[in-house]
Amino acid sequence: MKTFNLFAASLFLLAQTAPAQAPSAVRVKPGFATVIVCPVPPELVTVGNPEQFTTQSAGNYILVKPVVSQGSTNMFIKAGPDSYNLLLQVSDRPDLEVRLQPTAPPASVASGARNGTSHAGETTEAPAAKSAAAKSPNLKDLSQKSRAMLASYLKTPRPYTYSVVNSGVVFAVDHMSMIEEKLFVIGTLVNNSRIPYDIGFVRFRLVENARSLLLFKKRVKEEELEPLQEAYTPRVEPNSTTRMLFVFDKHGFSDRSDVEIKCTEESGRRDLVLKVPGSFVE
Repeated sequence: MKTFNLFAASLFLLAQTAPAQAPSAVRVKPGFATVIVCPVPPELVTVGNPEQFTTQSAGNYILVKPVVSQGSTNMFIKAGPDSYNLLLQVSDRPDLEVRLQPTAPPASVASGARNGTSHAGETTEAPAAKSAAAKSPNLKDLSQKSRAMLASYLKTPRPYTYSVVNSGVVFAVDHMSMIEEKLFVIGTLVNNSRIPYDIGFVRFRLVENARSLLLFKKRVKEEELEPLQEAYTPRVEPNSTTRMLFVFDKHGFSDRSDVEIKCTEESGRRDLVLKVPGSFVE
């Protein structure tokens, strides 16, 4: 009887775990980036044939693009406590977006409110949006043109034209682009120090300037900018890097505007502040 119970329990466990091991098919197409959205920023992304299927990670999402007209390969993703086995298949009808569902609520949800309590005057939802957990952009709200341009920008970062360094940590703005009445800001954070860098929050301020007769710039208006969407890895380990994406409404942005960006470490020791002129917008 004990042997039968043990055998029945084993069958039950296999029945529970078998669906998770079966790879899910994801249709991809050459020249088009399919977006895979993870519940949390992925720790590991591997592809069976990386020469024929390219991937680019940024925050909670992964861009997948094949360079061949036919074929398939396996893909493994480790995101928090969950792991996913996917099968990438070249198709003429690609998936625009694939959302991976967590098996349990992410632990970062509980810490979000604690990290965001320092924002006075905001509602209970706002601090959670500014917590250390990276937000996943709702890419369904973006057009195919926007997604294609973002994939290009994420693949080919510009030199660090505007950057700041503090204790071995580099914060740089790679691209600022106006796409379909929205301002996209893509940056990079490089941790060359010996300790991890935990991003507390990133704040943006729009500064309107006016030039006097003596060619001096004078601030005439300042406005705090709240990103509609943002994505980045909240913890940057030593000798590693993360890409950062922020999406804003146009907000009356012009060539006379400056964008002041402040990236604050949770410990408050290594804050990174820089200013990017409006002329940098592509």
